[in-house]
This record gives sequence, structure tokens and C-alpha cells, in this order.
Amino acid sequence: MPSSQELLLELQHIVDRPIRVMVVCGTQNRAILRYDLRERLPHDLELVAGPGCTVCVMPSGHIDAFVKIAKQPDVITTTCEDLLQVRGTRESLASIRDKGALVEVISTPGESLAIAEANPDKIIVYPAVGFEATAPGIAEVILDAASRGIDNFCVIPSIRLLPPTLDSLLADPHLNIDGLLCSDHINSLSDTEAYTTLAQKHRLACCIAGFEQEDILRCLLNMVKQIKRGITQVDNLSAVVYSSEEYRKAKKMVAEVFFAVDTIWRGLGIIEESGFVIRDELSLYDATKRFNVRLPDEEIHCQCICGMIMSGLGLPPDCPDFGKACTIEHPIGPCMLSVEGICASYYNYTLEHGRPAAQLLHG
Repeated sequence: MPSSQELLLELQHIVDRPIRVMVVCGTQNRAILRYDLRERLPHDLELVAGPGCTVCVMPSGHIDAFVKIAKQPDVITTTCEDLLQVRGTRESLASIRDKGALVEVISTPGESLAIAEANPDKIIVYPAVGFEATAPGIAEVILDAASRGIDNFCVIPSIRLLPPTLDSLLADPHLNIDGLLCSDHINSLSDTEAYTTLAQKHRLACCIAGFEQEDILRCLLNMVKQIKRGITQVDNLSAVVYSSEEYRKAKKMVAEVFFAVDTIWRGLGIIEESGFVIRDELSLYDATKRFNVRLPDEEIHCQCICGMIMSGLGLPPDCPDFGKACTIEHPIGPCMLSVEGICASYYNYTLEHGRPAAQLLHG
């Protein structure tokens, strides 16, 4: 297996014209900054960010709905740690927990069901935030609760679908993307079908890989070779492999629980059929119906250029607020809210000459 240095040398050798690649996943964007890859890649190989941070694209009104339900009596809200500190218009799940609301951090949706079983006098509410890769696990828990008659568990559905959103972004002629670098998270549900359609429609090279330096470089090299040969396809270099039976089971569970609707993305607006909601026959497990809380479909305007950054039209240093008015401690825009956000990654990792962003901007 070639080393990272060997892969970089090969890229330097074969990149002979401008190539623009969108890095869809926030975790891969963070890895690229951690390994200082932008500065080590050929000058003509440009990497831009995509909308691949679930917390960043969450409208503040949805956070307000999570907070409103969490404040209800006899409710325990179970949440991933990444969502805990994210503020809505005023409050976060962390801030109301400090005031006495029952909020517990969990790692998997299944833990919520265990908490429901252990607390039959409480209603357990799980804000289901994530991209389509999270949908099978959440669907499985809902179906498990239904089959076992556990009625004190419910979900706030806030799952977003990347393929229709990428399709909408790629329609912009100014974006000029040649390839999509995707993470192996998509293997859990999407496999390559939706991305093959994107590649063919928008004439893109596309590759799926893991999160290590060599994974990303192999994927970039694969895409550059595709582009030079005029190929539009999806190559899967991921170590994560699912059987056809696992794919079938996952898609069946998702279809039983969810259906797609037009959904709002913070910084990007409403995108057609880009989110999942729970089917009416399982409405007992839909917290928005159970508590009569509406997830708003209007958006508060971003004060920064996060919408452009998540659309691949800019990077954090292009924003006049980055590292000044907008910091990790005092975030203005959604891309600074989460460790997965591209602005937070830029802030925490190297921008140039191996120096952390905080030193570059404040010292």
C-alpha cells in the first residue's frame, strides 16, 4: 500500500490542470486540516467544503423545538453530545439542563429505549439528528419499541438527506465541481446508487473512502485519474463493506418508518425531498405530534457567509467575521457551532505554516 508521501508525489505528477473537489463529509474536512493536506496537495487541486455537518445545517427553530419539548414535565431528553451545546434563538439543551431539565447524553438511539424501559413514569424523547446514514438505526429502535409495546419513547425526526441537497447545489453553474469525496458513512444506507446518479447527471468523478490521511489521498488520486480519463462513476475504496442482505434490511426498515419531504437546511433554504419524517401509522413515536410542536420551515438569516461555505463557494478565511467576531467561544454562524463544522475545524487546526488558526488570528 503506497505511503502518504508516495501518494502526494503521484498527485503532484498527474495533476496538470485545475480540478475542484467537494469534500462532502465534515469529519473528512477535519481530517484534511489535521493532516495539513490542502497545503501539501498540488496547487491546481482545490478542495472545497460541502454541507456535511448535521448540526451546522440544523435551523435554530428546530433547536427551539427540541428545547420546548425538553422543558415539558416528566420528559427525559436523550441526545448526542454534539447537539447538547448548540443554541437555538436563545437556549440550548445544555443551558436548560443547567436549570433543571432532564437531559442525558447518549451514544446510540438504542440507549434511549433502555432509558425508557428503566423509567416507565417518564417520556423519553430522542432528537433524531443526522444524515441518511443514521436512519436505519433510528428506524430499528422505533420498530423495536412498537413491537414490544414500549409507549413512553418517541423521536423528534430531524434527519436530512445529502443526495438531493448535493443535486441542488451542483445545479449552480458557478460551483464548477469536478468530483465528490464522500465518506464511508454513506455505505450504511445509500450505497452507491444515489451517488452514481449524481455522478452521471453532473459529470462527476466520485469516490468513497475512510478518514485517515492515506484513505483520503487514495480517493483523491482515484478521482483525478477518473477526471483525466473522462469517466463519471463512483468508486468505493472504503474498508466498510455491507452485504446485499444488510442493505435490503436497512432500506426496508427505513421505508417502514420514514418518508421524504421538502426540508429546510440552515444556510441553504428549503430543498425538495431532503428530509425524513415519521409515517402516520407510527405517530405515537413522533414527538412533534405527541407534544403538538411544529418544526418551523422558515429560516433566520445567517449573519456570516456560512451558506456560501457549505455550498462550496467559499472557505472560512473568506469570511470577514472568521476568527474575529465569530470564534469557537462566541460562534455567529452554524459552521462554527460544531466540531464537525468547517469553520470550527479551520479555527482549531492549521491554516498555514503549521500554526493553529487561533494563533494566526489572535497572536
